[in-house]
Amino acid sequence: MTLKALGKPLFCEALRRIISTLANKNEELQNFLGTVDRTIIGLQDESCKVTSELELEMEKLSSALEEKGVELREAIVEETQRKKLELQKQLSDGKFALLSCEELLEFANQTLSISNEEEFLKAAKEIKERVTMAPAFRLTTRPAVSESMAKYSVDFSMERSALQRLHFLLVPKAPEIDISSCIVCDNIISFTWQPSNDAACATSRPTECYDVEYQKTDVNGWQKPAGETPWEKICDITDTKVTISGLKFDTCFTVVRVRAKNKMAAGEFSEPVTIETRAYNFSFDATTAHVDLKVQGDTVTWEPQGVKSHDPRLKGKENKSSSRSATPSPNKTAAIRAGRDRFSGESYTVLGDQDMIGGCHYWEVRPLADWKSLTVIYCLLTLTVFVFFTLSKQSLTSRLYLPSLFGTVVSP
Repeated sequence: MTLKALGKPLFCEALRRIISTLANKNEELQNFLGTVDRTIIGLQDESCKVTSELELEMEKLSSALEEKGVELREAIVEETQRKKLELQKQLSDGKFALLSCEELLEFANQTLSISNEEEFLKAAKEIKERVTMAPAFRLTTRPAVSESMAKYSVDFSMERSALQRLHFLLVPKAPEIDISSCIVCDNIISFTWQPSNDAACATSRPTECYDVEYQKTDVNGWQKPAGETPWEKICDITDTKVTISGLKFDTCFTVVRVRAKNKMAAGEFSEPVTIETRAYNFSFDATTAHVDLKVQGDTVTWEPQGVKSHDPRLKGKENKSSSRSATPSPNKTAAIRAGRDRFSGESYTVLGDQDMIGGCHYWEVRPLADWKSLTVIYCLLTLTVFVFFTLSKQSLTSRLYLPSLFGTVVSP
């Protein structure tokens, strides 16, 4: 065999690796470009949103300033009207007193020219009485109010300075997730984070709580393909750690992020952290089920005993028409298929469609109200026997360390 002949397989293998690397990089770049496009769209939406909020706040501020101006102008007008009324009353009273004083002065001058003593004394007495009752002597000669409006002077320099200091809210900086604290166990994820030590945080309002968001994905990295699943949210966390429970690890990874909130607003999210959440997922294998069972994904239903008869012909027909392409179980032999007839009534067996290759396997079952116990059956490859164990209603969550297995059965 020539060197050229030996080199071709090596070059082909190297070329395949290059093609695989380029394909992965191509997918990564496509996801990256999609992420950038969505970020641009989101940026435009956020910009429109905050601009609208700014315009709304400026309108509110302008409206409040206008209302305050109207209030202050009304106060000045009211005070001016009040003083005018008092001064006009004084002016009217003064004119009347002046007219009365002039008439009395003219009468007194005429009295001085009277030669008859009796008439003179009579006129003098009348003048004395009129002087005593004259409005001019009961009227104050000082204005009731002054022209000063000093108490309505304004100086809004402080308020103007405050307006000039108007700025955007100081929100908390993004926290930092402690990657070493990320724990995945059974169906829970736990992690902690540290508040940002940025100097700008010292001038903002104190952090009151945190928002956590998580998202399932099959992509390892922050670039997410289009049509990604929405973020699940956990809001108003007062601690710097969280435990997310009740999860179903049906994807390879879970991405988590966190942001801080003060009394006024929320800050930006932290850098997303991708946590590996590989899990054992299996469905039921319809080809291993009794003819009376209806298998759909992870759900098995059947008719109660006595309602439906067992017809072998229906079983054969169902097996032939089954179109499921699940992973075949190692022990799907004719002997096992034939042995399914040993089950009757409401005791049936359905095998899983995936192998268990040792390790710790965890699952949860949600019981119905009339269940009293739960029986889990698994089958060892080496022994080809069924192993049963029963759980009470109070302990329906189980964890097993198993050797290589090929089937799992759950029945009430």
